[in-house]
Amino acid sequence: MFIPKSGARRLALAALAALAALAACGGAERQDPQFADAPAVPLPGPPGAAPLDAPGGEPEELPGVNTAELVRRERHTWWQLVSQLYAPCAEQAVSLAQCVRESRPCAACVPAAQLVADKIRGGASAAEAQAAYGVRFGPNVKKIDLADSPSRGPERAPVQIVVWSDFECPSCGRAVPLLDEIFERHAPNVRLIHKVYPLRSHPHAEAAARAAIAAHAQGRYWQMERLLFENQQRLEEKDLLGYAQRVGLDMARFRADMAGEAAARVIARDKAEADRAGLSGTPFIVVNGREFDLALFSLQGELDRWIATELAILGGGGGAAAGGAAAGGAGAPGAR
Repeated sequence: MFIPKSGARRLALAALAALAALAACGGAERQDPQFADAPAVPLPGPPGAAPLDAPGGEPEELPGVNTAELVRRERHTWWQLVSQLYAPCAEQAVSLAQCVRESRPCAACVPAAQLVADKIRGGASAAEAQAAYGVRFGPNVKKIDLADSPSRGPERAPVQIVVWSDFECPSCGRAVPLLDEIFERHAPNVRLIHKVYPLRSHPHAEAAARAAIAAHAQGRYWQMERLLFENQQRLEEKDLLGYAQRVGLDMARFRADMAGEAAARVIARDKAEADRAGLSGTPFIVVNGREFDLALFSLQGELDRWIATELAILGGGGGAAAGGAAAGGAGAPGAR
């Protein structure tokens, strides 16, 4: 990992690393990205677009973008990025800065330029800020099958949040109340979909996932999920049976469903889908087809802003930049 000479920068990165360690339980083989303070390389533009010229002169003010808190060095880094990154709408083959300056018809341009400013102000390097921009506004929109997965909220809500969890993962347990808060705050514009990803390192995770799936078969998934997360240290078979009784399940059916092949198929499907989408740990969160990467974004605070921005973009006709919702469920909007 690259360690800058600045003591303040070194302490900031150490703090970020500590937060990242708390952010997710280890999962797939893909490693979290590491970044150095190297010059940013522009994301690929639309097909046939010419490379953007390097910026010159002093940084400019862009309408609607607050850069007042950036120091001189940070403003220059921000200006270089917004001048070299393509606008997030594919039909606008111009820089992010030009898109904002000319009020191009791309509702995502101002939020995207603001995201870059916020990341730089928060201590991110140019490469880190570019990576955050690429994850949030780039072309990698994942198509996810939502059929038969437990969900809350309107089926055609404009924002679809898909979360893969491991019931024995402490980070997943901490994420649940935050996700519930966000869901309630943005209702009825949000649909929350849960999938399972039991990690091999957690001995009770698969049995707990099976219990949740069996409860879902009787329409009691969310009640069971809450008990599982509230009792992460008590997930033995007798505990699971007790939770099933508490939520009022048919116990004979619950036992059969928990041990059955259908539960195994759901687990295999959810895990395979998450692996294809690039899961690196749990919780793994995808918002409208875009990964809310816990190596780049904070679950507390930034997810709420992400969703508010998504709703604003969709309301403003953000075109391809909004990405479309995670697709596959009956009636779910298709990913673009």
